[in-house]
Amino acid sequence: MKQVTGDNREGFQEWANEYDNTLGKVKRHHKLLDLVVKVSGIKRNDQILDIGCGTGLLSLKFLTKTECTITAIDSSTQMLRIFEEKIEKCNLTKKIHCVQQSAEDMDFKPDQFDIIAATVALHHVENKQPVIKNIYDCLKGGGRFVIGEIDMDTTGRLDDPKRLLRILDYLKQELVLAMKEGGVQAFERMYDNGKKHILNDGEYCIGFAQWVKLCRNAGFKNVEVYPLKGFEWFKVLVATK
Repeated sequence: MKQVTGDNREGFQEWANEYDNTLGKVKRHHKLLDLVVKVSGIKRNDQILDIGCGTGLLSLKFLTKTECTITAIDSSTQMLRIFEEKIEKCNLTKKIHCVQQSAEDMDFKPDQFDIIAATVALHHVENKQPVIKNIYDCLKGGGRFVIGEIDMDTTGRLDDPKRLLRILDYLKQELVLAMKEGGVQAFERMYDNGKKHILNDGEYCIGFAQWVKLCRNAGFKNVEVYPLKGFEWFKVLVATK
């Protein structure tokens, strides 16, 4: 099982210092997070796991929606440090607990969470099925797994021109938005990420038909997909245990 280590993890840590000021300002990203919260079915006092929490944008949106308790995990020490500064500043230490942990290494009790959410995080995992099965086991009965991702299939041979064109159809929209809403700095980051997607270098995006199949294979019976209005190449999946 390939994990986010080495150069990829160092890249995340370098990115952490500028994330909120670049891609963190991209409107599409916030709309995606808002849709995740909206369709999650969150209720007061829910226990939530935020996988790949980064600098805490999704966790804070959950808390804005209602009272809940959040466990937030990320493999990047720099991302977590920024998030923990926000937690201290907002006096949320009793509501959010941060843990440095990757999706592959999650070690939680069965039936622990009401909601497990991940946005643009699990595409970094190469072998996804064991992670999805672990997520299923960690959810309470009736719990929801919510994922927000780009609907982009990067599977196949790296030297396949048809595969390249398929990926570029999605990436060109992202590159234009990054430049328009986040400036050159955001474009540079998105461009670098785009190359990693093309080369499957720490980025392993799949389409939502594939996400649905993974969830059903893990045991989820009810799986729904919601396109992001105005940015239909991004979608949110809700799988109920």
